[in-house]
Amino acid sequence: MKETWNVLDPDEYVKHNPFMGYTNMKIEKISPECSEISMKITHGVTNLMGMVHGGMLYALADVVTGLTARADGRKYVTQSAHINFIRNVSEGTVYAKGILIRRGRSITIVRSEVTDEKGDLLADVTVDMFCLGE
Repeated sequence: MKETWNVLDPDEYVKHNPFMGYTNMKIEKISPECSEISMKITHGVTNLMGMVHGGMLYALADVVTGLTARADGRKYVTQSAHINFIRNVSEGTVYAKGILIRRGRSITIVRSEVTDEKGDLLADVTVDMFCLGE
């Protein structure tokens, strides 16, 4: 079940992932070991207190871990995730890095660090990605 488009090309990836375009997520780097994305904070991604919505912090982590998993050319879906919210911000740009922990035949584990512009940790996330096929 290999992808038929180039998953290592940021423009192609965003073209096939409309959620990234909708939320203004930008791919900074794609690799099977470590991928990175960014997102400028806008009013549409904040909560009632003007901070980045926790669901958006998770979405950043989910997107970057999926990006890292899929960089091997196979298709994955999120099986489970654990998130620790550390702190939050209300302006600037947020970054998410997906770091490969283990790549198996059916389960790939990727850790994500979501940070602010200063590099302060906002959320620490571990995601188990299930491979839909070889």
